[in-house]
Amino acid sequence: MRLLHKKILLIAISVLSTLSGMAQNITGMVADNDHQPLVGATVLVAGTEVGTVTDVDGKFSITAKANDQLIISFIGYTSDTIKVSSNPIHIILQPSDLKLDDVVIKSESTMFDELKPMHNEVILESELLKAACCNLSESFETNASVDVSFSDAVSGAKVIRMLGLDGRYVQINRENVPLVRGLTGRYGLGYVPGTWIQSIDVGKGAGSVVNGYESMSGQINLEFKKPEHSETLYLNGYVNGFGRVELNANHANDINDKWSTALLFHTNYLNNEVDRNDDGFLDLPKSRQINFLNRYKYQGDRINSQFGFQFMVDQKAGGQKGFNFGDNHQTNSIYGFSNDTKRIEVFGKTGILYPEKPYMGFGFIYSGSYQEIDAGFGNNLYNGKETTLYFNAIHQNIFGSSFHQYKTGFSMLYDDFQEVYADSTFNRQEIVPGGFFEYSYVPGDKISIVAGGRIDYHNLYGMYYTPRIHTRFQLSGNTTLRLAAGRGYRTPNALTENTRFLVSSRQFIVSEEIDPEVSWNLGGSLVFKPIIGGKEIQVITDYFYTSFENQMIVDQDASSQEIQIYNLDGDSYAHSFQTEASVKLNNFFTVKGAYKFYDVKSTINGNLMEVPYVSRNRFFINGSYASKFDKWTADFTLNWIGAKRLPNTSDKPTEFQREAYSQDYILANAQISRGFKWGSVYLGSENLFDFRQSDPIIDAENPFGNNFDASIVWGPIPGRLVYLGFRYKIKRNN
Repeated sequence: MRLLHKKILLIAISVLSTLSGMAQNITGMVADNDHQPLVGATVLVAGTEVGTVTDVDGKFSITAKANDQLIISFIGYTSDTIKVSSNPIHIILQPSDLKLDDVVIKSESTMFDELKPMHNEVILESELLKAACCNLSESFETNASVDVSFSDAVSGAKVIRMLGLDGRYVQINRENVPLVRGLTGRYGLGYVPGTWIQSIDVGKGAGSVVNGYESMSGQINLEFKKPEHSETLYLNGYVNGFGRVELNANHANDINDKWSTALLFHTNYLNNEVDRNDDGFLDLPKSRQINFLNRYKYQGDRINSQFGFQFMVDQKAGGQKGFNFGDNHQTNSIYGFSNDTKRIEVFGKTGILYPEKPYMGFGFIYSGSYQEIDAGFGNNLYNGKETTLYFNAIHQNIFGSSFHQYKTGFSMLYDDFQEVYADSTFNRQEIVPGGFFEYSYVPGDKISIVAGGRIDYHNLYGMYYTPRIHTRFQLSGNTTLRLAAGRGYRTPNALTENTRFLVSSRQFIVSEEIDPEVSWNLGGSLVFKPIIGGKEIQVITDYFYTSFENQMIVDQDASSQEIQIYNLDGDSYAHSFQTEASVKLNNFFTVKGAYKFYDVKSTINGNLMEVPYVSRNRFFINGSYASKFDKWTADFTLNWIGAKRLPNTSDKPTEFQREAYSQDYILANAQISRGFKWGSVYLGSENLFDFRQSDPIIDAENPFGNNFDASIVWGPIPGRLVYLGFRYKIKRNN
């Protein structure tokens, strides 16, 4: 019996020893000596490439074994190394005695989130500085995943595409608060100044159910400059060859040891009449904007809270030369375009922390906004008003151990739309309460699964059921596979999402009540990091398939005199394939290139056909140079855009007909920057080779006639743009 007991004891000791050596999910929090969370601190398992960074609450989650050592570092603080002996871990870093001016920190300007099961690429501020980046629509010039183009030849609005689908299927948030949607859907990209952005998280496919049901082809989350970490003063001045001038001013400071605030200001002005193709229409509308945001943040021991407000006025005047701000459309003999937008928003979020349980917390996100648009298209007037209220309550915790994590909560979305165009009125009120649950299984660094679902009740359309799942598999040390699937819903806005067609003689025909759009998205990615010639090359290949159960069809082919809008009756899908490779050649040069293939088709007028304005093939290449201490930086981007199907114009007179497909073309952007102790100056060019779509407006000489159409735009119109600017910074004294 004693021998049996001894054997059992030896077996138990062996099992416990084995278990103690198994990888487990370690959670913790990194803070300074005032117990304030450090956002973006690096946590690395010593002797491995396994690492992560702390989130906005200073929290982290990493896979490690008992007795592994974690290396924790943060700019301006002395690094620390600790042994994994408990879970969770609370780490205090001490300020460094080193002067930051004597330390050179180099980091990548974009990064692919290695640990998340979602396919996420993070664009950092240093990447945004590689282009003029006047607003959000120009923030993707050096990114292969998001396509940007002009929507028409009059309004100057830029639109994006992801996975081959229109930008309305992308959920665009600011710090997880819905931002570009509703009446802001077409012009909202121009309402986000690039100098306000700290980073952009670009995710492909259906997103997390925590953020709502509207993500169908992807999600873009913007992180704005934070009050507690931003520069004391940041000034940016910009002028371009078309006469646009711009000024941006950011200011941040600490009110006391718990409160901090930031002021973000932007204004731009263009009053020149730019008409390089001599068709009598402005290639770019005159514009002027004032945009102001003020935010506050409170950091306590158990509560973190922030709130703020934003006010914006944006005015545009375009169309034929001679049309100015404030001109009356209905008494003017020339064709004019105008868009006067006023928007005000209040927003905030509050987090309840548990320092002794860093894996647990409560979060509350809220916002309220009002927007009014007065616009004119020729003799037709448009007025739109939108009131939006949003609330999201989130609780996160674990089941037993940090291997099993969950988030749950409820949300409320209220939208009130009042629209009038010509003689038609479009009003509706949406009230959508909902609840969600998302479970994460993270047993180690080899596999992670996030599965969730939400149920929302729409007062007009009934129940929405939104299941989604994301998985990550570490196949080897340098190969990671991700797979995902999910459903998405959205309520289409037939008028505001198709304003590009209002700058034409086409008649809008909405033949039936438009139902919610519903889609499924399936896909995944493979990340591979081979070593070739002593250099690590990161290769990311992804494929996503989006299939619509219902879709708002915008039929431009049935008649060149009409835009017919109706519900999908048949198939509609999008195949998206992309492969991208990047390599850092040395300490100074980085190169990345990508190829994309799209197959996007919908049943239009009873026939399954290619969706207009989608290029099936695209190539992208970007090269960056940065000298020591970033004294000189240079960036060059080349895009080849393949042919696109154009709407059918065969029923027009011969002289007004267009080809069935556009030509392919090349766009090149370049910028060079010189750094100084106080900031930098930069010189750049967009569309360096001056490619322009010839004759973009049909029957421009007779804009009130039956053949006028300024919506068939497949390429750039203004041509080469040269710009010059400066950036001035006064760093924060922390």
